[in-house]
Amino acid sequence: MSLFWDGGMLFWLTVALTVVAVAIFVDRLLRLRKIAIDPQDFLQGVFNVLDKGQTDEALAICDETPGPLAALVADAISHRGSDEAHLRDILSATAHAELSRLERRTMALSLFAQLLPLIGLIGTFVGGYAALSAIDAEAPLVATGAAVGAAAGALATTIAGLVGAAFCYAAHHVLVQKTDALCLDMDQTVALTLDYLARNAAGGGTRDGAGA
Repeated sequence: MSLFWDGGMLFWLTVALTVVAVAIFVDRLLRLRKIAIDPQDFLQGVFNVLDKGQTDEALAICDETPGPLAALVADAISHRGSDEAHLRDILSATAHAELSRLERRTMALSLFAQLLPLIGLIGTFVGGYAALSAIDAEAPLVATGAAVGAAAGALATTIAGLVGAAFCYAAHHVLVQKTDALCLDMDQTVALTLDYLARNAAGGGTRDGAGA
């Protein structure tokens, strides 16, 4: 516990940044879990409703479903009369906007992972300088208390910075992996939706192979 009291302002700054990083990680992880849906099951339900000609109900399903997959399908249904190239541009813009919202806070973890070791290093130099100053002030009869306290503060800040940075690196990696998996689901959703709309238009309002 003495490390907590000897660390000083820079130590508490690293602790504060680490707490913020933990809050960001938990918030983003819960958000990603909330919007994680099975693309196949979701699309099957929407396509079944569209096969009955109930476009408004299909859009309502999308509105009630959180996440980028539902937003992509809703845009595709709303602009189903557009040509394929234009529709792809619309869906690409929607996907980019949705990913930007998901990654906005995640990038802060990458920033903290770089800042925390630097703050710890600064704390090391500050503590080392304070220890040398204490030794110089009391020379030639040096009491070790002040010097040891300053060195302990430097060590505490270094430890806190490295621990915080390690957590931020790991948390960022986990969120990036989950976001990449979501990107694959988005690509699959776009492909299946465009295929459905194309076949539905070619078939005069019906879809071949509804279970595909």
